[in-house]
Amino acid sequence: MIRFLLILIFVSTAGNVVAEEPAPRALSLLPREEIDYSRMGVSAFVNDQRFGTISEQFLEVRDSLKLRYVRVLFGWNDDVQPSPDSSVDYSFYKDIARNIPQGVQALVIITGAPSWMADPANWSNGDPRLTFHREFLKPTIRKFRRNRKIRAFQVWNEPNIDLPESSYLDVKDSPEHYIELLRRSYRYIKRRAKGKEVVSAATTSIIQNYPETLQYNEALYSLGAEDYLDIWGVHIYGTSVERFLLPGGPTDFLNQLSKPIWVTESGRQGVNEQLNYVERVWPYLRSIVPGIDRLYFYQFTEGSSDASNTFGLKNLTVGSNLSDLYIHLRDR
Repeated sequence: MIRFLLILIFVSTAGNVVAEEPAPRALSLLPREEIDYSRMGVSAFVNDQRFGTISEQFLEVRDSLKLRYVRVLFGWNDDVQPSPDSSVDYSFYKDIARNIPQGVQALVIITGAPSWMADPANWSNGDPRLTFHREFLKPTIRKFRRNRKIRAFQVWNEPNIDLPESSYLDVKDSPEHYIELLRRSYRYIKRRAKGKEVVSAATTSIIQNYPETLQYNEALYSLGAEDYLDIWGVHIYGTSVERFLLPGGPTDFLNQLSKPIWVTESGRQGVNEQLNYVERVWPYLRSIVPGIDRLYFYQFTEGSSDASNTFGLKNLTVGSNLSDLYIHLRDR
């Protein structure tokens, strides 16, 4: 019955299929189910000291929320390397790595590019992707490969998004260039960081901006991406879950993958919307895509948005600083 009603909603909105957020009728049809906490992680970037020290934030994730998987960011940007002649400042990333608590496993995103990468004169052999590999990915792997609490490295983040770093590396409209980046990174990580897993970059939400985002994923698959990864990364936002029923759509695509799938970002804005979203969408996803092995909520803290539109489990709005999902996880 649920599938039939979702199909009806899809048919009624088919003329506007690229709309990002129609009324979430489909979401309300999904039953609320218990969260599989054993598969749940959270993006915890620990870069805002207003929520506590790095150690305090990680311990809160482990001890208060009782979660054992965190996704952290090691970004290449102007703060860590302001010029091509300067050394990369790893001090913050070293603090993150040394403060991952016992019993917690980290997924590290290696992504980004400083503004000086806009100038091709700063590229190695005229190749921006080779430059990223030589100047940031390789030294990052060498520094952190022996950290036993780091389980996996995710190579880049949302390559199809319209951001300067995606333009610098020319991956936004070129799955071929992302595959080049992934292949080189995979081979290096598997050779120099024994036992660590490689997660592919997730695109923007696979059910949004339909069908362009799905087509980027399909191109990666056709180009042999599964030969250069251990885990396929996916992002899932939005309430248009009826798109999972489209013939040849996201469900069919994900179910053809031979590698495990990690949803490395998923969430909803608003402190009173998060629990409803996770209790409805996440169990549904795993029922239709059995290959989904882990899901990371986005995100632990957010200091830049108020309670009504934050993705954070915690925010800085007085009286509404904890979301319903945070309270649920804490009190279970």
